[in-house]
Amino acid sequence: VESNDLIKQIFAYSSVTIEESFTSTILMVMVALVTILPIAIINRFFFEEKNQYLSQIYGTKVKRGELYWTNILLAIILALIGVLCTAGGLGGVALSVMADSSMKMADFLAIGFNLYPSILFFIGLAALVLGWTPKLGKAIYIYLAYASMLNYFEGILDLPKLVLNTAPQSWLSQMPMEAFNIKTFFIVIIVSVILMFVGYFGYNRRDMLEGA
Repeated sequence: VESNDLIKQIFAYSSVTIEESFTSTILMVMVALVTILPIAIINRFFFEEKNQYLSQIYGTKVKRGELYWTNILLAIILALIGVLCTAGGLGGVALSVMADSSMKMADFLAIGFNLYPSILFFIGLAALVLGWTPKLGKAIYIYLAYASMLNYFEGILDLPKLVLNTAPQSWLSQMPMEAFNIKTFFIVIIVSVILMFVGYFGYNRRDMLEGA
């Protein structure tokens, strides 16, 4: 860090140790990778729809809403498991190789859990697209990549706050450099849930795009 100005800009913060700032940045990247899975689950749902794999299911008593919420809940649960595994795995490895660590396992889990609403936001966004413009589902990956790169290089790009706020990760507090912001945490969750319900209303109303 001391010999590389680029690395110093990315990871060094005056108020915290290099271990803490490194953990915050790396977990942000790892959580972004976890986000790919729930987006893929929702996009796969549309893939099965347009390839007519769901035709037989829709011919039974199973309602469209039931299938929609099953996929959304699956994405939410697997995202939570992914965050726990990612933060716990990183914490376990870090604590096993560092003799005098200033962090505890709870710190790693707290940083990961703090970023969980950003995954829910992407799930809500993917659900919204599924309900109204499902053909644009793959654009969510582009937005995820953009937001992740924006946050990763935030320290060296020196971008205005308005631009940084286009990435949902920027809405949440950057732990441990910043204190946990419970208000923002729940606001992002509420917005994400609203997007899921708006997507549900669109999905329930639109025609099936089989063979599209």
